[in-house]
Amino acid sequence: MGGPTSSPTPYRCPTPAESAINSAPGTGKTVALTFDDGAAPAMLSVADILRTKGVTATFFNTGAHDSANPDVVRQVASMGFLIANHTWDHDYPAQTSSGWTVEYLRDQMARTSALQQRLTGRPVCFFRPPGGNLTNVLTAASAEGMSTVLWSVDARDWAQPGQNDPESVAKIVERATSLDPEDDQHPIVLMHVAKASHEPESQVSSFRGNTIAALPQIIDWYADHGYRFVDLLGHDAPPTPVQ
Repeated sequence: MGGPTSSPTPYRCPTPAESAINSAPGTGKTVALTFDDGAAPAMLSVADILRTKGVTATFFNTGAHDSANPDVVRQVASMGFLIANHTWDHDYPAQTSSGWTVEYLRDQMARTSALQQRLTGRPVCFFRPPGGNLTNVLTAASAEGMSTVLWSVDARDWAQPGQNDPESVAKIVERATSLDPEDDQHPIVLMHVAKASHEPESQVSSFRGNTIAALPQIIDWYADHGYRFVDLLGHDAPPTPVQ
C-alpha cells in the first residue's frame, strides 16, 4: 500500500479518557465537526470544502473502507485532517457471533489503527463505536491507547434520499445546528461521508450529495454564531505537516 503522503505532524495521543467524550475540546465556544464511515470519494469533497472554508474536522473511518480507498486516506491526511478509528467491519453487537467482547473489539480496533498509522504516519488517538454502543468499548479502546468519542448533535444525514434534494439539504442543516440550550458551548456534530453499516438502502442511504451541499451552510452557521472549529485534539486548523 505504500507509505503516507506527508511527514507526521508533531503530536502524541492524550491519555485515554475515563468516560466517553461528547464535548468539543478547547476554551470559549468550540465545535468539532466529525464525519463517519470513510474512507470514500465523498470524503475528498468534504475535505476540500473544509480546507476552502479554513476549518478543521475529524474523520472516523472503518478499516475495511480505508483498505479499499487508501489513496483517499493519504490525501485527506496530507491536508492535515485527523483520521480516527471506527472499527474494521462496522458490525453492531447483534451482528457478531459472540457480541462485542473485549477481545473482538481490540482486534477490530488494532487492525484499523495499524492500517491508518501506515497510511498517515500519525498515531490514532480516538475511537467511535458504531451506533454509539458502549458495550466493553471503554475498556478495549483504553487498552489500545484511544479515547472513546460520541457526539452531541446528530445531523442524521444517513436518512437522506439517493439523489440531490433541497429539502434534505435543509433538514441536514437544521439538525446539524440544533443545539441543546443547556449544553451548547462545545458541540460535537455527527455526519457521514459514506455508508459502513449493513442495512438496505431503503433504511440507510449511501448517497452523500446532500451532506456535501449542506456542509458550507453548517460551517457558516457556526461561524456566524461565534464558534471556533476544532478537531478532537483541539487544533483549530488542520495542523501543518512537518517538512
